[in-house]
Amino acid sequence: MLASCSMPKLAIAALLLSLLGGCAHLPKPEGAQGPGNRDALYLDADTTPRLLIEIDRVEGSSPRPGALRTFLSRVERYLDKPGGVQLVVDDVIPAQEWQEDDKSIRKLARRYRSIRAKDPNHTAVLHILYAPRFGKYRGFCWSRKDYKDVSPPHDSALIVLLQGNIKPILWVTGVKQEASVLIHEMGHALGLSSNPGHSARGHCTNAHCLMYDGVDARSFFLYFFPTLFTGYLPLDFCSDCRADLYPLHDGKEPSKR
Repeated sequence: MLASCSMPKLAIAALLLSLLGGCAHLPKPEGAQGPGNRDALYLDADTTPRLLIEIDRVEGSSPRPGALRTFLSRVERYLDKPGGVQLVVDDVIPAQEWQEDDKSIRKLARRYRSIRAKDPNHTAVLHILYAPRFGKYRGFCWSRKDYKDVSPPHDSALIVLLQGNIKPILWVTGVKQEASVLIHEMGHALGLSSNPGHSARGHCTNAHCLMYDGVDARSFFLYFFPTLFTGYLPLDFCSDCRADLYPLHDGKEPSKR
């Protein structure tokens, strides 16, 4: 199979991988480290031991089951939720209601948000909206702290997955890309990439990190061969980002403490 693939196509696959990591070179900043804006509501069992994930979708888009399985595996890895994680695929939104405008998107999400925690001190809610397109984005996120201009404000972060902008190329499948985007946006919901010691313009400066945002020499050459031969996509946060998530536990994930 490798012999039948032209080099331009293989180069495109490697470039696509870099695109999933971002769009600009980010030099590593100098200065004091800081914990960033971690959101304990999602991270810590002491705050909320259970997590509900609601997925709504605009007509014409639909979650890929394999992507959701990978996404849930990372949710269970990074979040401390002994009360369990429950995912519910809920409403189908008529296509004519979708508008490519950020405020309209948030209003739409609020209108269709139907799952509420009976006890907000016990259960956190994460809202995911699948939709066709918005510019060239594959996904984006409004954290709870950023979600203040829609009244009443959301009590959950909102992740938007633009499925129409995810294009499978060779063995860099739609499932892999979708999972990578979901986990990246979850990182934003958790408050990652806000530590000035290893972040700039809202993304991590470590090229091997899923929270990196850069099509540049570092990301291209780091992932060229893994993508070329295996279709590899980064699906994990770097040690610096993990240290931001778990500052009281030496950067160790809940399952590894």
